[in-house]
Amino acid sequence: MTNLQKRIQKLRNQPRGISSDQLGRDLRALGFWERGGKGSHKCYQHAKLPGVRLTVPKRNPLPPVYVKLAWQAIEKLMEIENYD
Repeated sequence: MTNLQKRIQKLRNQPRGISSDQLGRDLRALGFWERGGKGSHKCYQHAKLPGVRLTVPKRNPLPPVYVKLAWQAIEKLMEIENYD
């Protein structure tokens, strides 16, 4: 299991204690890009998920709801790309 896979599992199993920077790194590693945002928020999109926009506030740690939303988007991406 690679480091990225381990971090993704941590997002799923332990949504508390994740920083916005860590979540952003993981999303970018999966092919998401930042499309800007307002104030202290960053928005992420992925080409294979056209209707999905993730808005992540700059907070440490993030509220678990943001991590769960990111996990749902990652799950959709894994279904599309047939990840194991």
